[in-house]
Amino acid sequence: MWSNFKFNEPYQGEIITKINTVVLPDDYIKFMKIHNGGEGDIGESWLQLYCLEDLYELNDMYNVAEFLPNHIIIGSNGGGEFYGINSDGKYFVVPSTFEINDITFLCGGMNTFAESVNYFWKNL
Repeated sequence: MWSNFKFNEPYQGEIITKINTVVLPDDYIKFMKIHNGGEGDIGESWLQLYCLEDLYELNDMYNVAEFLPNHIIIGSNGGGEFYGINSDGKYFVVPSTFEINDITFLCGGMNTFAESVNYFWKNL
C-alpha cells in the first residue's frame, strides 16, 4: 500500500494534539511523529497527507470549521477530494465543496486508512 508513497522526515516539533475542536487520535499522532505526512500513489488513488505543522493554517485557509463543524482536513487526493478526521476520531473523505452531507466515512483508525481510501475509490 505504502510502497510508492514518499514519507516526509519525522516530526520534530512540539506535539499538536488538537486542531479547532478536533482532538487528534493517538494513532494519527503516532503515525505523524514517524512520517509527518508525505505523498504518493497508494494504489487506487494519489494521497497527500499534510504535515502536522501545516494543519492549523490549512484548516483556517479552507474555513473547515465553518463548513464542516467538528471536522478537520488532514490531506487530499490532489483532485478535489479531501481526507479528514471528525471529533469522534473517524476518518472521512469529502469533495472540495465541503458539504457536510457529502462526507463518506472511511475508517476508525490510521492503521486501516490507506486500505479504506483504496476501497472507497475502487468501489465508487
